[in-house]
Amino acid sequence: MGFQRAVLSIDGGGIKGIVPAMILAKIEEETQKPICQLFDLIAGTSTGGILTLGLTKPSEKDRTKPKFTAKQLVDLYVKQGKIIFQGREPEKSNFDNNIINIVKELGNLYIEQGKGIFQGRELEKSNFDNAKENLLKAILNKFLPQIEAEDLFSSKHSRKGKKKVINDYLKDTYMKEALAEILITSYSTNFRKPIFFTSNSQKEEEYKTSKLYRVICEGYTMENAALATSAAPTYFKPYWVDAINHPDKGYTLVDGGVFANNPTSIAIIEAMNSYKAKKGKNIPLDELLVVSLGTGRKARGLDIDEIANWGQIKWIEPLIDITLNGQSEVVDYQMEQLLSAKLQRSIQEQQYYRFQPQYSEIKNSKHYSMGENDLIYVNDKMDDASTDNIDNLVEASQRFINKEIYNLKRLSNELSKIVRSDL
Repeated sequence: MGFQRAVLSIDGGGIKGIVPAMILAKIEEETQKPICQLFDLIAGTSTGGILTLGLTKPSEKDRTKPKFTAKQLVDLYVKQGKIIFQGREPEKSNFDNNIINIVKELGNLYIEQGKGIFQGRELEKSNFDNAKENLLKAILNKFLPQIEAEDLFSSKHSRKGKKKVINDYLKDTYMKEALAEILITSYSTNFRKPIFFTSNSQKEEEYKTSKLYRVICEGYTMENAALATSAAPTYFKPYWVDAINHPDKGYTLVDGGVFANNPTSIAIIEAMNSYKAKKGKNIPLDELLVVSLGTGRKARGLDIDEIANWGQIKWIEPLIDITLNGQSEVVDYQMEQLLSAKLQRSIQEQQYYRFQPQYSEIKNSKHYSMGENDLIYVNDKMDDASTDNIDNLVEASQRFINKEIYNLKRLSNELSKIVRSDL
């Protein structure tokens, strides 16, 4: 028996959402169908969540068809990337006070040690108006050149630009209006629980009593879900939403990547739950076609000589990357084992497709190539929205698609063959 359902999962990865967007555009080209008609459930985290929402938002002209093609969502990154990842808005009072406190502590330390640097002087705010930023920046430039002083006290990017772009693309659309069942991940820091935005209102009611997580739908918009799932710690401020159909007051939400940067396993479970709710019986695992899209795997290793003496500050940025990449890779491993044709002997066709570019390390550790003869320099940081990096991500993605064209055509053929007689 062939596949009865298809599931799509899209990883987080910031500006590197260009990669899955271009892969999906190729699938739409091959099948001549929109993504929302090819998959029964789509799950996304962070940038993958934004893509999921964009691909399932109904058009104002015809509510049965999507407003955006995957190709149009590539433009979201190419044309709007710099707006999404714009610099923070100045918050001088907070920054100044923190700098002053640091300088005072340094001054007190020197006085206590008899250095006399600040002896005989009052440490007044006016004394630091011109020097406060230079002092901390000098310290950081000496020991942590990759960190901006302001990043220690506030999020790296303003949410203003991201909110404008998301509003332009997703405004006035409720989660329950999605053209396919969708699941968007986020995490509540005040309740310390995963929060899942879903388009399936029945699941909100079904999971209402869970003590481990919240599933929310009614009254929430696609914009709510997009801003929550992309609120990456240290990059953007957390996002608050009121609790609408639950006695909770509300949720302080951050990026779902903190627990599910690759939501493939969650997507499979929810697809199976939806099938059972609709058909009254379980769907055999080998009747699920599973597609998982990454945003590119980081290649640069961190050797013992480099990290042996790192402290909390130096670990912040690489630890985020390691956590996100590591979580994605272990889910990929689990899916390969669970859905391998060698284990599922009843399957004649490939059941699990994972598309994940590998950024190969080259001489300059800040840049990566796709392993081709002509190097394409890609900075794999999630917020590098420079024109050069976006152009190179597009070129690198196209090369990856060319390399994987056989598997993409094979997948597109399988997706086109699925007949859902009950829909």
